[in-house]
Amino acid sequence: MDFLEAIRTRRSIRSYDSKPVEKEKLSNILEAARLSPSATDAQPWSFIVITDTKVKQALRQAYDRERLVSAPAVIVAWAFPEKAWVRHDGDQFRKADVLGTLALR
Repeated sequence: MDFLEAIRTRRSIRSYDSKPVEKEKLSNILEAARLSPSATDAQPWSFIVITDTKVKQALRQAYDRERLVSAPAVIVAWAFPEKAWVRHDGDQFRKADVLGTLALR
């Protein structure tokens, strides 16, 4: 599938198979995230893959949706403000950097 076709056919998935995600696929996703561009190439983020049901259940305190627990794997992304590029007016780009990285997945 080429890039434009991927954009045209993209959709939001909200229900998941219980089948585990292959480690190779998770590694490819994380590698793509690692290579994603950011302001001044600071890459002010980190990612963690969560497959443990108890840990996913605990995450519901932050995002209370059943799909968080039913997904076989959850990738949590967080930004480090101290690593983010700051514009002359004080605006940080960490939010845009992390959201852009997630959108590319």
